[in-house]
Amino acid sequence: MEQKDEDGILYLSRADVQACAVSPDTLEQGLRQAFLRRAEGRAWSHRKVVIGAGGRNAFRGKGAAMDEPAFGAFKWFGYFPENSRAGLPDFMPTILLNEAETGQLVAILDGIWISEIRTALISLIAARLMARPDSRRIGFLACGAQARSHLEVFCRALPLTEVVAYSRRIETAERFAAAARDRGLRAWAVTDPRAAIAGCDIVVSSIPHGASNTGQLDAGWVEPGTFLASVDLGFGWRRDSLSVFDRTVTDDHEQSSVGPGGTLNYDGPFSAELCELVAGRKPGRESATERNALIFSGTGLADLAAALIIYQAARTKGIGTLLPR
Repeated sequence: MEQKDEDGILYLSRADVQACAVSPDTLEQGLRQAFLRRAEGRAWSHRKVVIGAGGRNAFRGKGAAMDEPAFGAFKWFGYFPENSRAGLPDFMPTILLNEAETGQLVAILDGIWISEIRTALISLIAARLMARPDSRRIGFLACGAQARSHLEVFCRALPLTEVVAYSRRIETAERFAAAARDRGLRAWAVTDPRAAIAGCDIVVSSIPHGASNTGQLDAGWVEPGTFLASVDLGFGWRRDSLSVFDRTVTDDHEQSSVGPGGTLNYDGPFSAELCELVAGRKPGRESATERNALIFSGTGLADLAAALIIYQAARTKGIGTLLPR
């Protein structure tokens, strides 16, 4: 039975979010529509909020709103890089969803799965516009949750045949390569990050912030014709090497401050914002030899679009727990 907003605030746990069984195709369509609204001036975002919590720990937040459907969302999360020692993720987000007619909170959603899938879909939307259409080989620099979500959506959507996996621990890369082979792809692990870049048509970097190999990748290793999705905000790469790209795009100008002390490990400039490519206002690729890059900021607009679709599915299917106002 479909639930009504006035019944209370809908809480969706991680299991609830996944039980909604929303397909990547549906989410991709929702994200594309949100980017189109942004290009039309009908969706808005803001710079990230960052609050230090001692040492490398921090709390962060990002949000967005749009006019149709009229909703806003804010994702709040702690980044605690030592959590792995306790077997916990270093990133455990929660998303607050509000309707934008009165501003009422309508849902609280666990944001872990949403963050993983929406990140991969942002990269996929960019790849459809910035990668060569004949791309067959994809390289992964780091093989954690983000790499797994990218593998899932990319191999479903693009004609990929080969996967090269690099991780700090060869065992992690081997497991990732085995998972890719289970999907019918030819895949292998490497011990040199350059080997996961050479000969690849698409490269996905998701080096964890603060890792020992942060800032060690050289963009000069990227070959002509390759598309890079830098999910790590550029921090996996040497800052001075990122100027090698012919076309560099961000997913959100407001959330992408550049230069020393910026939110991204990049000095600029950007050729465009992703919404401009989606709307056809600026080109994504103009020649087969371009080296193109998306330096990801993690736009709150994608969190809003994905959370709204999950919320609507949960209401239709009667999933979740209603909390009193």
